[in-house]
Amino acid sequence: MTPMITPHMTATASVAQAGRLAKAALAAMADLGVAPTPNNYLIWYSHCSGSYPELSRHLQAMQSRGERFTEEELSELHDRFFGTGRQVWLLNETCQRIETTMAELLAQVGGITRGAGSYGRKLAKFSDALSRRAQAQELHGLIAEVLQATRLMQQQAEQLETHLQASSRQIEGLRTDLASAQREAHTDSLTGIANRKCFDHELRTAADEAAASARPLSLLLADIDHFKQFNDTFGHQVGDQVLRLVAEVLTRSVKGRDRAARYGGEEFAVILPQTELDGARRLAEQIRRTVAGNRIRSKATGQDLGHITLSIGCAQYVPGEPLTRLIQRADEALYRAKRAGRNRVLVEQPITGHPVGAAAWAGAGVAVLDLTRGG
Repeated sequence: MTPMITPHMTATASVAQAGRLAKAALAAMADLGVAPTPNNYLIWYSHCSGSYPELSRHLQAMQSRGERFTEEELSELHDRFFGTGRQVWLLNETCQRIETTMAELLAQVGGITRGAGSYGRKLAKFSDALSRRAQAQELHGLIAEVLQATRLMQQQAEQLETHLQASSRQIEGLRTDLASAQREAHTDSLTGIANRKCFDHELRTAADEAAASARPLSLLLADIDHFKQFNDTFGHQVGDQVLRLVAEVLTRSVKGRDRAARYGGEEFAVILPQTELDGARRLAEQIRRTVAGNRIRSKATGQDLGHITLSIGCAQYVPGEPLTRLIQRADEALYRAKRAGRNRVLVEQPITGHPVGAAAWAGAGVAVLDLTRGG
């Protein structure tokens, strides 16, 4: 019987730990019959490190349901959590075009440089003839050579100027394309907000700034309640509509340097620099109420599909701690909210020696809606 896969560690601080994680990942893949390709290895290494809780839950849920880890499913997981092949292709293709343009420009410059060298030698030969008072016939021939070389240099200079102008326009266009490709590489294609890759970068940056400035930093993790049932009942297109709605609410709710991101699947995250835990909890409650107050209607049929709700966990960063611990605390608070009945906000459990308040809080007066037909 294949053993249930579970995250083994929450940080990789040493070569020895990384080696143990690598062995655990390869062993889990072998037990499940998963090919040890680079992409699959990245999935299982990340799972075993505990750095992607939503990914781990997805893998565990698949195994508990007895589902096979097909290449199609694994490819989708890799794209969801680690960036799509299209994004990589866009960056590579744009960089290749920049490289080609620069090679053409350097070839043009190289040509005129060689021409300038030849022109310099002709001028030096003419100067030498003048200094030794050469005969008129020799001087006449040298003058003709210099004039011809001058006209050629003028033509090459004009051609280079034209090519430089064209290259300048092309490089400007490529710079715009590259900026667009970089934005796309950090944007979730379905919802239009930041993706997991961008979230990881922004959280590291925010943590560094919080530690340097001694200012607070909080994190929200939110999960759409009963999303799989909603998807199975109404279809993936309506499910996509729900994901876009939640992303829109998050975008409208954050401000300044706050960053909303799609963490993976039906889970979202909000990074809140310069925000204490209580302020994060209040914002989370505002988001929860706003989402619960929206009614979902099918764009195709106009059918009223009811409400959706969010469960949200909040945690505050402890300077110097691994970011995986911050994420883990927010994730644990999120799943306590799930177990407590969903459609509520809970904050992290108290941390020994850390002054962050951690009294659990839940929204009151809003019933949890079962989004299955007749539920």
